[in-house]
Amino acid sequence: MHKTVEKLLHGLVISCQAYEDTPLYGPEYMKALALCAEMGGATGLRACWSQDIKAIKGACSLPVIGINKKFGDGDPKDEIFITPTFESAKEIIEAGCDVVALDCTIRPIRPFEELGALLHQLKEAYPDVPIMADLATLEEAEKVAATGCVDIISTTLAGYTRNSCEGATDRPNVELIREIKKRVSLPVNAEGRIWELHDLEEVLEAGADMVCIGSAVTRPHLITERFVKCNKQFHHQ
Repeated sequence: MHKTVEKLLHGLVISCQAYEDTPLYGPEYMKALALCAEMGGATGLRACWSQDIKAIKGACSLPVIGINKKFGDGDPKDEIFITPTFESAKEIIEAGCDVVALDCTIRPIRPFEELGALLHQLKEAYPDVPIMADLATLEEAEKVAATGCVDIISTTLAGYTRNSCEGATDRPNVELIREIKKRVSLPVNAEGRIWELHDLEEVLEAGADMVCIGSAVTRPHLITERFVKCNKQFHHQ
């Protein structure tokens, strides 16, 4: 097992991301969020885009899981936007990320053969950089693990893709974590919809080897929206 992966096991990763339409967008703000996460005891960080990764790496000692989102004009359920190409992965690896994460879902827009070729290309070019597979289903986890190129399986996209959104709730997919742990020997990162302490406890009890939390910590406008919604519901009873 790669030493960076070992450092992440049994720990909490904080995702420090902000989009252009929010006040916290920009590398200086992401560096500040990362320093707060480090101060709070996080064992790793997840960051998007080369400028943010460079800023965070220059200020923090924690391992950084890098992603490079490239959005198109289509439905997000059908798009592959998390580090979709070799070039997008190369950009953040050269920016200094310690682990590279990418969309490893299987969809009509990109069949498994094409995904497998990308994983092998990455592993050949950067053998010392661990790969985190962001995916949505048990089938994807099994197939991706079988390539021998992936170091961490992550449930990041469960409930967000066309073939996994049916029956999805606002809670983490605990059953998927259990099933992956039964069938795949790689470490599993639980990510997505972890808002409360009991959500964290559930994914850990399901067998998650590490947990990544983003919006519940680093997206203040979404945190505010949740409390505002609860407040409005109370006053309209």
